[in-house]
Amino acid sequence: MTTAAFSKRVGARALAAASILAASLLPASCGRQPEQNAAPAPTRAAPAPPASSVETEDSAARVKRPPGGRAPVIWLGLDGLDWDLLDRLAREGKMPNWSRLVARGASARLKSFMPILSPIVWTSIATGVPPDVHRVLDFQEVEPATGAKMPISGRSRAVPAIWNVAAASGRTVGVVGWWATHPAEEVTGFFVSDHASPILFEGLPRAGVAFPAALAAGVEQIAAKEEQVSDAEIAQYVDVPLPEIARARASGKGLADPLIALSRIIGATRTVQRVARELYDRNTPELTMVYFEGTDAIGHVFSPFVPPRMSCVPEAEFAKYSRAVDTYYALVDRVLGQWMRRADEDGATLLINSDHGFKWGEDRPCERSSLDPATAAYWHRMTGVLAAYGARVKASEKRGDASVFDLAPTVSALLDLPVDSHLTGNLLRETFSISGAPAKKDLFSGTSVRRVEAAQLSEKQASEYAQRLRSLGYLSGGEPAKLAPTGGDRPGLTEGGWNNLGLYFRENTHDLAAAEAAFQKALALRPSYASPQFNLAVLYRERGNDAVAVDWLFRSLTAGHADPEGTILFWYTDYRDKKKDGPAREVLERGTRAYPDSEPIGRELAILRFKSKRDCPGALEAVSHFEATTQAPETLNVLGLVKTCLGRRDEAIALFQKSLSLNPDQAGVVQSLNILQKGAAPAP
Repeated sequence: MTTAAFSKRVGARALAAASILAASLLPASCGRQPEQNAAPAPTRAAPAPPASSVETEDSAARVKRPPGGRAPVIWLGLDGLDWDLLDRLAREGKMPNWSRLVARGASARLKSFMPILSPIVWTSIATGVPPDVHRVLDFQEVEPATGAKMPISGRSRAVPAIWNVAAASGRTVGVVGWWATHPAEEVTGFFVSDHASPILFEGLPRAGVAFPAALAAGVEQIAAKEEQVSDAEIAQYVDVPLPEIARARASGKGLADPLIALSRIIGATRTVQRVARELYDRNTPELTMVYFEGTDAIGHVFSPFVPPRMSCVPEAEFAKYSRAVDTYYALVDRVLGQWMRRADEDGATLLINSDHGFKWGEDRPCERSSLDPATAAYWHRMTGVLAAYGARVKASEKRGDASVFDLAPTVSALLDLPVDSHLTGNLLRETFSISGAPAKKDLFSGTSVRRVEAAQLSEKQASEYAQRLRSLGYLSGGEPAKLAPTGGDRPGLTEGGWNNLGLYFRENTHDLAAAEAAFQKALALRPSYASPQFNLAVLYRERGNDAVAVDWLFRSLTAGHADPEGTILFWYTDYRDKKKDGPAREVLERGTRAYPDSEPIGRELAILRFKSKRDCPGALEAVSHFEATTQAPETLNVLGLVKTCLGRRDEAIALFQKSLSLNPDQAGVVQSLNILQKGAAPAP
């Protein structure tokens, strides 16, 4: 379809549909008749959620899509879904709809890529190309005229998305909430941008949130209703008294408070579901794409409290929040059931995927907070979730494997759409019944992307958005609010964007020269930025330039890189295992000078000095200042070994005895102590 024809088609559809859609959407925030088979709300001592909440009711008399024609695609993006959690909840009977979906459909482990950050990966999913091509690389972008940092928007995206290709090819389209899509884009159908979500955008202007523009009022009304989550509803998710919930929510702490964050997560999920469901029922597009952020946000806020209790989580906090995640996923399961019903009734293909997984079990790191901007990404897993249900799905109990880059070409094939020649993903023929292959064309230069008008956020409003990013661990707070103006028509990259681009090159394409250039651009914008400093250290280590690598490592630690002690020990172990004795020693020597109070680093240096050169005085120097205070059997054992080496037998015996009093189950220490007490020195 030519650009002129597409514009005429979109304009005609918008004029004809805007008033109808707005009129139908505005009352959608009122209660509907409950679906007979809807899952009941959990029974709790606190009052139950309202009967009209979107997850517990559904229209019993929706108009089904007429039979015949091409089977539509309903594509749901649920951020951060992870198989470990879903499998547990399914086993425990807490997600019956999900269990039915997987049993009757198909599923796969979905491989993501580095860096596994939501705007980057979701844009790759929607376009089918990596971030060096689509150029969405951070949670923020740089306003080209002023240098101010603004929320990431669709203007940063350099290529069309699958919804643009579908609309230009004559397909009807509906998009709700997808990352980095503001202002809304003109399609043959409806489009609601990510600014409809209250998690990050509550209270910020929603001008430009919808296409047709007349939908904006209805979206605003729905958001205003669904964002109102009562204290009694919050009490369904946590074991916190109602007065304490009320006090916390009145504190003004924002997303930094878990109860406020929970309220926003519930409100955002309900808002997106209400808007998407009502618009879908009135339009039944051939391609529907809906994104839910809450499944990732609930992980960042509450994953440390999921059973079993982590050693670093106080028992009182665990008791308060340990069931929040399971209860929230029960809400998600009801939402999924509503889309499964629509897939059944409309003969649609339902596709559900995440952008990455999340850590829910023994791999949760106590030393790395899920909300600390320096460590939040450590809670992500590279492997996410793909599940399919309904028309053209090859049901299978076997869980397959796929890549996030496979989704766009596969959905294009299901809709008989062409794909751009840059797409490299594979068609998922084992999961879907696909005949033929999409035609490859130069779509990126020939498919237009038009957006509705939207007012620019003020710097104050952009700052409020940045504060919410910090609350969820996406920003550290040390970032400058402004950079030099970048010029041009499209927003520029932040220092975080350049750092993320370097990560992509280093970890996925192994183009170290391109990665180095990107990291250096990040540092040119913010010289004290720890992350690209550390990333350069890793890059030079990969090149074998160890002296430069270690230097960048300690520069990054000085600048604030997370977990200095753990990082130094990891680097030491890596060098030691690779038989690189010189760099290994340098890491420990510099580590003890930089962090003299670190007992584990001092202990490792003592062992290294003792084993490599039998330097018993040097070994004692590294660890002696911990002797009076340590309660670590490992440190006491090293001290005992060193004192034995120096001929200080009685002191060594006392140290080994103290170690055994702390941990009697040490056969080697018992043996060494017996030998010493008999008057001989134990073998090293």
